[in-house]
Amino acid sequence: MADVSAPASPFANGEHRTLGLFLATMTVASCMIGSGIYMLPASLGGLGSVSILSWIAATAGAGLIAGSLAWLAVLDPEAGGMFTYIRKAFGPAAGFIAGVLYWASTLPGVVAIAIGCTGYLGVFVPAVRHGLGATSSVTGFIWLFVAANWAGPRFVARLQGLSLGLGLVPVLLAAVGGWFFFHGATFAQSWNPGGESLATLVPRGAVMAFWAFLGIEGAVVLAPRIKNPARNVPLATLGGLGLAAAVYIAACAAMMGILPAAALGRSSAPFADVAAAAVGGSLAGAIALCALVKASGTLGSTMLLMLESLECESVTAVVSASPRTLPRASAANLLFTGALATLIVLVSQSPTLVRQLTIVTNVVVVLSMLIYAAACLALVRVAHALPAGRKIGAWIVGGGGALFCAAIVAASEPNLLIWSALPVLGAFAAYGLATLRRQRRAALSEV
Repeated sequence: MADVSAPASPFANGEHRTLGLFLATMTVASCMIGSGIYMLPASLGGLGSVSILSWIAATAGAGLIAGSLAWLAVLDPEAGGMFTYIRKAFGPAAGFIAGVLYWASTLPGVVAIAIGCTGYLGVFVPAVRHGLGATSSVTGFIWLFVAANWAGPRFVARLQGLSLGLGLVPVLLAAVGGWFFFHGATFAQSWNPGGESLATLVPRGAVMAFWAFLGIEGAVVLAPRIKNPARNVPLATLGGLGLAAAVYIAACAAMMGILPAAALGRSSAPFADVAAAAVGGSLAGAIALCALVKASGTLGSTMLLMLESLECESVTAVVSASPRTLPRASAANLLFTGALATLIVLVSQSPTLVRQLTIVTNVVVVLSMLIYAAACLALVRVAHALPAGRKIGAWIVGGGGALFCAAIVAASEPNLLIWSALPVLGAFAAYGLATLRRQRRAALSEV
């Protein structure tokens, strides 16, 4: 989140444009290939291997959103993020509300990652797979990383850095090595076990699959550091998305040809269970440990980002300092975050970790779609300044991205939309309170 009144970027003269196309693409891909993939095969396994079509639909929609963000970054490479684009297009109220919704989406996102940690911990401690043990474990992970953030951003950043390499091991093994154990008959038999129509299944699966693409907006902040941004920002954004999507689809398709849909849908540690089915339990333990370490690192860094948004002077400002120089979050915000996350854990309790993950990620995706839709519509709004040919292209990409976001929201579970509506109402209320506070301050200053 960046303030539109911020001074010009120190990178404006181009001296610090050090990232070429390859490095920029790899950076974008690594932002998306994270802990979100570790539990998704189980969530999608319940739909069957037909969910591969959901991955394709989610990738296409992500391409429209990524294209919109990349285009905005090219039009204003020094702006610093999509909240600035939203504010410039629709005013400070829209930027404020989008910022609050972003913060609101990170909170259940923290819970979702803690659920993933618990799922893979269950490989070693079976008691945490269900019931009170699962709830206690998810809550325990949350408070463990509240404590880690109390130790400071540098400590959290080091954890994330150490976990990055290990985290890629399970995904890459499944995406490449899993095909040596793939059985076409297993994949075909698991195609659509529920017998539902594709018009129902594919959108529902796309809602789940898009969880893995959240964070795609991080690419636009690279623009001031990328050489030849007019060319390389769009290519890196779409190339990084394509690389991440290829890894996701290859891994999930291979897994669905190893474990039947019913078994995959019940799994609380899908990568470990697939490894056990393919080569035995010894490798499964190593895979589970890698996934647990990476998910833990992601949990700490995601919580850090959320805490920093609370520490900002306003929800539409961004902290520009690096994690190595940021002070620790306040004790009040740490306790507030831990308490709210614990409440979400309790409210979303379900018979299985997979179902609890589906509930939480559905809410996160819906909130994120509202923000992405605003960014896509921002491109439509500012496109009037472009030449005629490019204007039409921007309208198609931005309008298509906004329509995709609307379709994802419409495909979400109706009862979960109620939970998604609460943060939206809270964001409007927060803007009203902030406006009143500014007016009172202005009145006092005139006295």
